[in-house]
Amino acid sequence: MPGLEEEEVLEAALSLSQQPRHNALLNEIASFLYLHTGAKYVVIGRLSDSKTHMHTLVFMMDGQLLENMTYPLSGTPCQEAVTQKFCYYPFDVAKRFPEDQELQILGIESYLGTILLSEEQEQIGVTALMHEKQIKNPAFAEHLIMVLSTAIEEEIVTLRL
Repeated sequence: MPGLEEEEVLEAALSLSQQPRHNALLNEIASFLYLHTGAKYVVIGRLSDSKTHMHTLVFMMDGQLLENMTYPLSGTPCQEAVTQKFCYYPFDVAKRFPEDQELQILGIESYLGTILLSEEQEQIGVTALMHEKQIKNPAFAEHLIMVLSTAIEEEIVTLRL
């Protein structure tokens, strides 16, 4: 059972997810995830039509937006999030995915990612948290992402139109 503070954060997440859609919504959601999970990096990405690449719609470090990028999914933990629907690597994620140079460069130790789906259950993207240490309270972080996923998914579908 979540504590009072966690319940308040979940209620705030639900409220955020029910806001009218607007241009900065994904940035607001990423900031919210950063603030309430303590993860150094928050990524919201959209899958390419071929499902072979990820294009970041939000790439955030320490609450600051970084330049978006496109990268191949193969050999990344994001690929695992797509195929497994959810994945969590509490430590050594960079060692487990040696092909993913970005993990090495950023010094990523832990990764938590979940698939994003359209209403038709088509894989459309990934929300991921990454950190240089173990992610604190991963079960709460996963729950928070789940609460926000519908809003993220709707926004990605809207951006694809």
